[in-house]
Amino acid sequence: MPKTNPFSKTVKYSFLYIIALSILCSVFCPKFLYAESIPQNKIIIKDKFIPAPGPSIGKVLYVKPNVIIIHSDKRCGYKAKKNLPLFSGDRLITQDTGRIEIALNDGSTLILSPKTDMELSENVYDHQKKIRSSLINMYLGKARFLVTKLVKFRLSAFKVRTATAIAGVRGSDFVITASPVSTEIAALAKTSLEVTSTKSPYKITFLSDFEKVSVEKDALPSSVEKIPAEEIDQILKEFQPSPGSNISEGSAIINNLSGKGLTNIAIGKGSEANLGTVKIKGSNIKGAIINDASGSNMTNIAIGKDSKANLGSVTVENSDVKGAIVNKSKGTNVTNIAAGTDAEANTSSVIIE
Repeated sequence: MPKTNPFSKTVKYSFLYIIALSILCSVFCPKFLYAESIPQNKIIIKDKFIPAPGPSIGKVLYVKPNVIIIHSDKRCGYKAKKNLPLFSGDRLITQDTGRIEIALNDGSTLILSPKTDMELSENVYDHQKKIRSSLINMYLGKARFLVTKLVKFRLSAFKVRTATAIAGVRGSDFVITASPVSTEIAALAKTSLEVTSTKSPYKITFLSDFEKVSVEKDALPSSVEKIPAEEIDQILKEFQPSPGSNISEGSAIINNLSGKGLTNIAIGKGSEANLGTVKIKGSNIKGAIINDASGSNMTNIAIGKDSKANLGSVTVENSDVKGAIVNKSKGTNVTNIAAGTDAEANTSSVIIE
């Protein structure tokens, strides 16, 4: 009796899911590319990878099973494995527990969460001619995009299209969550995005560091909102880099303080009372520093010569910060006192020396 391949069984159900999604999309967004969904009865999953025609546009950096790669001819699929080359038109589908991190030839990195369906539709990168033109069609799921900024290029176009939105990029770090009827785009550090609705592609909404917007079906982009520090923390945890990934160079320092009836006291010469404070000295920080202090009845006291009382503050000394510094402090009955010679009392401040 022939043995059943459990991966093939998983893929079978995944394609049934994709077919059901395609039917839904044909109703809600017929102009989008879901019409090119892959027929389940024509797909064969092969263990041995066969490269597609043409030059490679990137490679797989990391993969957690199960993830499949389907070339543009849609004749068969392949199990994604580390260091496999990728080609223009390749479609990446992550299963329930699947995750994949890929690198494009221009230096950009993409991370796909589980249950994500994405196509590398167009990718032209010519370093000598200083040209980049990329289009990613994201059908479903959630992914992080770290797009390399190519300053001296004559053409540096990079777009991500979903069923409801188009994000235009030059060099950015952002996350897109897509479904057939809605899209949410969250910008992280050092990011500048142009977001349009597929309904009205000429009306542009601009996103910068730590801002987000959503685009519903047949609607314009929503109002731009600031991303809360806890949500940024959650995003970075969800998209932690794989071992050896360059993403770790752009990581963020996040400090959250919240509570009720918090008291912090330092008494004596040279004393410091720090509550919800980030202090960095002699460091090279390529990501963001995010400090969020909130609560009620917070008291911070320092008494003595050269005392310092810091509440929800960021102090950076002799450091190179290439990302953003986001400092937020809110609350009721907040008290911050420094008494003594050369005393300092800082509330929600940023000090750079």
